[in-house]
Amino acid sequence: MSDTDAATRTAPSPLRRRIARAFRPHLVAYLLVNAGLTALNVYMGAPWWAVWPLVLWGMLLMLHFLYHRATSVDEAWVEERILDLRSKSYDMGHIDDIREHPAPSVEDEGGGKR
Repeated sequence: MSDTDAATRTAPSPLRRRIARAFRPHLVAYLLVNAGLTALNVYMGAPWWAVWPLVLWGMLLMLHFLYHRATSVDEAWVEERILDLRSKSYDMGHIDDIREHPAPSVEDEGGGKR
């Protein structure tokens, strides 16, 4: 497979790019509209109806965010994440200890047949 085939296969479609790029305006609209609705609801008093648009739109925004994150991963991000995880291998000495001195198996602990 050539490099152009791989690039064509992994390149997002224009629709996917547009959806991913629209996340920030979606977030701003969510914050502004829900701030306005909440202010109006506080001014009007109970019942607290503004919570429903906040929750429902928030769920849709969460889905949009997940889609945005899933489509914005590229090779540079993957390499950066791999390096970050490797640098945070806090317990590598412990893993080496386990490799050098494995725990005895369950059969060995019984001390013979019963």
